[in-house]
Amino acid sequence: MIKIEGVKKKVVHTRLRKIMLLRASGKKAVIFDLDGTLINSIPFHFGEHKEIFKRLGVNLELEFFEKKCNGTKPDEFYKTILLHYTGSLRLYKKAILLKEKVFAHESYKGIKTFPGVRGLLDKLTDSGYVLALASSSGEKYIAKNLANNKLKKYFHVIVGSSHIKYTKPNPFIFNLAQKELGIPKESCVIVEDSINGVIAARRAHIDCICLLTSEKRKDVPKFAVIAKSHKKIYDIIKKM
Repeated sequence: MIKIEGVKKKVVHTRLRKIMLLRASGKKAVIFDLDGTLINSIPFHFGEHKEIFKRLGVNLELEFFEKKCNGTKPDEFYKTILLHYTGSLRLYKKAILLKEKVFAHESYKGIKTFPGVRGLLDKLTDSGYVLALASSSGEKYIAKNLANNKLKKYFHVIVGSSHIKYTKPNPFIFNLAQKELGIPKESCVIVEDSINGVIAARRAHIDCICLLTSEKRKDVPKFAVIAKSHKKIYDIIKKM
């Protein structure tokens, strides 16, 4: 169900226990969101979804997309978009079919990591932190973006859309990632970029750092720690 570096869970959990012994105090694991957190994909996705809804006579706005759609699956936020702009779900099936046609052969090679991401992941890994990825995106999309940006090697656990029953702000995805890591919640921290993700982290009872890549500072709930850039994250985690 969960991809863990292509090795058996028993082996991985043995390795994690050894790492936890090395990190006697503070945080031991970091759970990352993908879109808007590690990869700068929001402009790409907005452009694609805006074109899809344009064909349906809907003028999707960036501010609405960022606030209401970021952090959830298209199958869910398409309903949010249609209810907001048209007041009904009459065009829902047509929108989903258009989406599947548009994204069927997409390579996503234009989506790159934010500056500082690779340095952050290297620093965390070298310092003994265990990393997980928890994304509401589909497994093929996750795999392609990790491969394109050479990021897969950093993660012990990867959770995608087919593994989850509910999307953010429901805490299901983070609870599942934490359970698979086998590390107590108080020893984990989540790195997010969306309000939905921050709320999900709160509901999972796991500390959260919110990057200001998608949201404005004033809109981020006060229980999240703010990080202006990826370069600030390591020091924030180290002090937790």
